[in-house]
Amino acid sequence: MAQRFPSGISRQVLVASLLVVFLATASAADQPLDLSSILRDLSQNSYLLNNAMIPSTTNVQPPYRRLDELAIEAERAAVRASGVGAYFSNTIKQIRGATDEFYHNLITALKITLCEHGLGKNSVRFVASTDDIAYKTDNGDCVQLTVSSSTDDNVKEAYNSGLCEVQPNCYWAPIEDGDTNRGRVYADPNSPMRKNTATAKVKEWAAGAIGFVIPGIVLGVLSLLTMNFFLICRCCCNRCGGRYPRKQGYTRMQKLLPVFVFLIFAIGVFVVSTAALLYRNSILGSVDDIFNATSGALENGSDWVVSIRNPLRNVRDMVDTSVVLVIKELNGSEFIEDGVHALIGKLREFGENSANRTLPDGCTVDADQSKETYTGTNGNICLPCDVCTTISTEIDKASDEIEAKAEPSVQQLITVRAQINHKLVSVADAVRDAVNSKVQTANDLIATLGHTHYKVSNYDDTFQSFRDQFGFVIMNLFYLAGGVIALSIVGIVSGLTSENPLSNTMHVAYFFGFIMLFVIFVTSSVVLALGIVLGDACEMAFIFSSNWTVPLGNSARAVDACFQNESLLDVFNLSSQLAFARGGIKFPTIEVGSTLDLSALDNFSAMINATAETAFAFNETRFDEIVQFINTYATQDAVHCKLSDKYTKENALEPWLDNNESSTYTPVGYIIKRYKPRSEGCAGIPDRNYGKPFVCTNHKNPCAFSAFMGEQFRVLVDMATIKNSVYDFVTQLQQNVTDVVDFSHEFKTNVTNLMGRIETIKNNLESSLIKYVDDFEKAMYCTFIADGFFTMYGAICGSMVPSITMIGIMQLAVGIFFIPMNICLIIGVKRLKARRFRPILVSDIKVEREWTY
Repeated sequence: MAQRFPSGISRQVLVASLLVVFLATASAADQPLDLSSILRDLSQNSYLLNNAMIPSTTNVQPPYRRLDELAIEAERAAVRASGVGAYFSNTIKQIRGATDEFYHNLITALKITLCEHGLGKNSVRFVASTDDIAYKTDNGDCVQLTVSSSTDDNVKEAYNSGLCEVQPNCYWAPIEDGDTNRGRVYADPNSPMRKNTATAKVKEWAAGAIGFVIPGIVLGVLSLLTMNFFLICRCCCNRCGGRYPRKQGYTRMQKLLPVFVFLIFAIGVFVVSTAALLYRNSILGSVDDIFNATSGALENGSDWVVSIRNPLRNVRDMVDTSVVLVIKELNGSEFIEDGVHALIGKLREFGENSANRTLPDGCTVDADQSKETYTGTNGNICLPCDVCTTISTEIDKASDEIEAKAEPSVQQLITVRAQINHKLVSVADAVRDAVNSKVQTANDLIATLGHTHYKVSNYDDTFQSFRDQFGFVIMNLFYLAGGVIALSIVGIVSGLTSENPLSNTMHVAYFFGFIMLFVIFVTSSVVLALGIVLGDACEMAFIFSSNWTVPLGNSARAVDACFQNESLLDVFNLSSQLAFARGGIKFPTIEVGSTLDLSALDNFSAMINATAETAFAFNETRFDEIVQFINTYATQDAVHCKLSDKYTKENALEPWLDNNESSTYTPVGYIIKRYKPRSEGCAGIPDRNYGKPFVCTNHKNPCAFSAFMGEQFRVLVDMATIKNSVYDFVTQLQQNVTDVVDFSHEFKTNVTNLMGRIETIKNNLESSLIKYVDDFEKAMYCTFIADGFFTMYGAICGSMVPSITMIGIMQLAVGIFFIPMNICLIIGVKRLKARRFRPILVSDIKVEREWTY
């Protein structure tokens, strides 16, 4: 007769323990579905409460404070879990020998392998010159090898036929200057990596990944085979311990031992499943981050395209208007092409006509005669024209000065006029068409980005609506394990409390346990393989981030520019079309008044034109008074103004002789230069010992002492000139001076007008085209793409991939834990159904023995 367990304390403790494990397992299966959303809601409620307008006099503690702290702790736990996952991922990489060099070699090997799949297309070397993949220079010429005797005949024939080399690709290498043969990337004997090496590298990578996949698959297959073998042996052949418990029963220890072992490993499964929740939440959070980063990148991209489209559209619309204005303003500016040479020619011609003149015209002064009588060689009076000599000298100096000062400025006007015509007027149509094509491209891109953003938002909404279900899919095997454990506990509790038929549920439990072993081992292998492959993809993506042309070719130059914070102007080939606004037109800043200073010529002309016949009745007394007046300022003894110069009328045209000096300056220029250093000390403030007071005539008062002395000495020079001149030369001299002055002023007026018109063009361009191009150029930086990439990289590679890897490892761990659990269920189902242990009697001994666990 079967005996029951006594209702003792040990039985109650065991039953309570089983119930705790069952409830904890059930809680682990149900709670995670809404855990993250509950925590987010609690965190949001706490934020709203903390920011509510609560009177300062109250001391109200916001509710749910503890729950908000739990949300923070959950986030910290997820971060720590991601760190653990990253550690295991790195450990797997180290075991596989996955170093930076390994990934660089793998990238090269994969490129070669992919290139071999399209070898028929990639190995084509020569294409038509109009083909988009023709290898050309910036000028549009085909890039060719240096033809030599070693060059293949087919290459020469292709060149002669007008064919171009194909652009560098995965098969054909770039052509460098001086190359006589074109290299192949991996098909030459000296290639860094050959095809066979690439194949070996790919196989090595695959073997390293498969090495972590095979154990799970092997364990799954063995579990399935073991289940079939056990069921056949137990049910059909009555082997493996037989179908029935032994007659003599089992001791308490024999019954409880498999139960306690089962509970220990069940707790292990519970702990692993609970930890898996963190990685599930990390995966879900990573997906959220990916959608957010993608949506943000698309929004930023749309805004960025708008920011570059608008100025481009303005450039397109303003080109024709600006060109019309330029043509109008530059009309009649051809005179500038002669530069200052026409003006200098006039000045030098006047100087040549006035140099070494004598009166009467053509006479020669006898060198033996006194300078006071000026007797000619024919006995008549022959007066040399000293003023003509002075004019000739001054004209030469003025010509040299104009050439030195005005020539560079005028040349700037010539240059800017040519630049405006060449870089804007002559290419206006090409600029408008090129910019318009980019505007159309921008409009298409905005529409594409908007549509893509709409699709991403829909995908995100779909994911959010199935977020909990997706989390359940990730955890379904862990939930299945919890279900098997719960079913097992029902059978164990039934077997411990009474000989209840429900204890047979342990048969169902270990049957499903075997099935779960197969599924979870195979699934763990797949998940682990996914984590390894994604991890390798992350490593290669990080390498690509420094040079996207490696995986994407030359079309990725724009992406590289975004990652390296470089402008996209050169990438989009807009530099030449927009050169007029990017420094291609150098607008000069010219002070026409100082560059073409004709004041000295104007003063001299006024003096000559004011000369009359009566002026030649020279007044020596007035001449002496002027000399005396100048000397009162040239000789002073103030504290700050000590001068000891003394000038004579004989040296009025060469005042430096009175100072025992030599000079190449004009008399007035010499005086100004001589007294310019004394202008501060001789400021004309007698009360402060700064010399005698003075007032300028032709300069704004108060004026410099040097300017005053220059004005006074100019009067002396004029009188000396008149004294050495004659009236019948004045008419010709005045006419010559008038011609030069008129031409000079006309040239100055034309230059001034041209400068004003160029300034008008400059203001128009700077307020329209140049401004729009500047706005466009400032917007041609797209680092937000790199920011979005690294945000997604962090979500995928820093959180999701380690979490996927850990999910695979934990599934494998649960499968390993279930092996002893299944064994304990197989052993325990018979022992818990057997009667209480009693001494073995002789009558109980049978010939047929039934071996049981």
